[in-house]
Amino acid sequence: MKTVYNHEPRKVGVDVQRRINTLKIGQKMQDLPEELWHDSFKYYVKEDPNRKGGPNLRLIRLDPEKPSLTVTGYIFNKFVHPHEDRFITPREAARLQGFPDDLKFEGTLTSVQRQVGDAVPVQLGRAVFESLLKALVKARPAQNKFSALSLFSGAGGFDIAAEQAAHHSGATIHPFACVEIEKDRCDTLNGYFGSKVKIFQQNIQDVVAEELLQTCGLAKEQVDIVYGGPPCQSFSQAGKQQGICDPRGNLIFEFIRVVEEILPPFFIMENVSNLKGISKGLLLQQILEKMESIGYSVEHRVLTATNYGSPQRRRRLIFVGTQTDVHDKARLPEPQYGNTMSLFPLKAVKTVGEAFAGLPTPDYEPIDVPPTKFLQPESNLE
Repeated sequence: MKTVYNHEPRKVGVDVQRRINTLKIGQKMQDLPEELWHDSFKYYVKEDPNRKGGPNLRLIRLDPEKPSLTVTGYIFNKFVHPHEDRFITPREAARLQGFPDDLKFEGTLTSVQRQVGDAVPVQLGRAVFESLLKALVKARPAQNKFSALSLFSGAGGFDIAAEQAAHHSGATIHPFACVEIEKDRCDTLNGYFGSKVKIFQQNIQDVVAEELLQTCGLAKEQVDIVYGGPPCQSFSQAGKQQGICDPRGNLIFEFIRVVEEILPPFFIMENVSNLKGISKGLLLQQILEKMESIGYSVEHRVLTATNYGSPQRRRRLIFVGTQTDVHDKARLPEPQYGNTMSLFPLKAVKTVGEAFAGLPTPDYEPIDVPPTKFLQPESNLE
């Protein structure tokens, strides 16, 4: 039997198991009897006048006939399997993100969950790269293989998307190097890509583009694309939303610095959709002004992953930049899946059930918990 990597759910205690056992498909924490609510959820619903931050435990049993909500690094206490009384495994979360089954995530269970949750959905990334390929082929018609540098590579979701992108002419994208600071993620990248891609475990602030390219045996003129997703925790609704007051928020400008050092014809940057609202849009304006100041025409838009074949409703803010002297500008892709209005027929959205199809049941035995008083038959409640 083929090995299925990272297919072990996190163990839970009695109280959590009781909540899981009680949840029906599509139900959330608020649908449970109040006696089963997490303390933070009770406070959130009953006592917090501002409803800020939300409960610590956001529980939902996935509906196999619908896409999932956004996958995060904390699915171990959020997504319950549609039919089994357990949280989903990292492999099942990876299926929702579009990762291939032969990619093995390295590190502890917590590290693996973060690697999966931080990634760009592969299907969404592939649609973006395929749209960019159209502009690449027009801009450099003598080429059919385009070189790309990946920054903030994580576990490789964007890189796999770049490799999978295809053009009817046969043109392809080749990521030649990935830059990532965390060791576990570098180990994951090395395990999947092997010698095909050079992996640099390095802080982006220490990256000197010319030195990195020399190590790869390339000149700046040979780089067609720079792409990546700077850390988004400082902008995410799930985080504290401190923006550039959080040091991680400034890494966007480090990404732009590396782009400026290389000046490829095109770049792609992605981040959380919430970035648009930081400081009432001032941060977004600063980012766009900086991108334009180094010589790029930029299109940006929030894309929803379900519109591009992903079985989850993740929303990402995508920037595509084209050097101003390049005639054919890169464009973001139009929706391909969904029920929205479109000039062209859309395919049916992908579902959780389709994503999980074919996976074996993991070796996991739920805790045997007796029903509480309020869950017993009425005849026993006298």
